[in-house]
Amino acid sequence: MTALDRSLLFGAGLPLVLAIVFVADRRGAFRRDVFASPWRKRTALLLLVLVLIATTLLPAAGGGRAPDVSTLRFSQVFALQAILAGFLLGWWLLSGRPPVRSFLGLDSKRPLAEAGAGVALGLVGWTLTIVVGVSAALLFHVFDYDPHRTVPPLVGWLASRPAAQRGLLVLLAMTLEEFHFRSFLQRRLGVVPASIFFLLAHAGYGEPFFFVGLLAITTVLAVAFSKTGNAVASIVAHGTFDAIQLFIFLPAALKLIAGD
Repeated sequence: MTALDRSLLFGAGLPLVLAIVFVADRRGAFRRDVFASPWRKRTALLLLVLVLIATTLLPAAGGGRAPDVSTLRFSQVFALQAILAGFLLGWWLLSGRPPVRSFLGLDSKRPLAEAGAGVALGLVGWTLTIVVGVSAALLFHVFDYDPHRTVPPLVGWLASRPAAQRGLLVLLAMTLEEFHFRSFLQRRLGVVPASIFFLLAHAGYGEPFFFVGLLAITTVLAVAFSKTGNAVASIVAHGTFDAIQLFIFLPAALKLIAGD
C-alpha cells in the first residue's frame, strides 16, 4: 500500500469510525453503560475510537500484509487480544464497574445447553467456511482470477506451533474476541458493524482467499449471539472452529502440501 493509499484510507476511514461512534451515541447505543460524569463517558468513547482504529484501520493500512514469520515471536500474535483486553478493562472501570457477567455477556440461564449448541455451530461454521472457500475458488476460476490460494504464512506458522501454544491461542481468541466483537460491539453498534469490524481485525492474514472464508464463521457467530442474547454459544463456537483449524485441518493441509 502506497503513501497515497494510506492517506486515502485514513482520510475516509477515520471520519467514518468517528461518525459510527457519534451516531451510535446519539441513538442511545451506550445507554446501558452508566458513567458517573461526562468526562468518563468522553474518555470511554475516545478509547473506543482508538481501539477501532488500532484493530481495523491499521491492519488495513498494511494492505493485509502478513508479518515476517521468520522473525515472529509467539507473544506477538496476541497483540489484538491484548488491545481488546485493555479496552474492555478500561471501559468497565470508566462505566462504574458493572457486574462482570453482564458486561461480558455471560449471564446465561442455560449455559450447558448453549455451550453444546456452540459446539454444533462451530462445526457448522467450519463446514460453511469450506463451502464458501470452494465456491469462491470456482468463481475466481470462472473470471480467471488467481488469488494465490495457499495457506497464509501466519496461519501456517501458527498451525506448526506446539499443542500448548495453539491451545492458548484458541482460548484467548475465543474469549477476548467474542467479549469485544459480540458482547460489547454487537450489543451497542449492531450486527453488521460488529461483523465488519471483526473481519477487518483479521486482515493481517495476508491472503484475500482466506479472508473470504472468514465470512461464514463471522455470520455464524453473529447469529449465535443474536439468538441467545449472550456470548456463551458464540464463544464455544469460535473455540470449536479455531480448534478444528489449528489442531486438525491446517496441520493435515500443511503435510499434504509438503508431500508427507
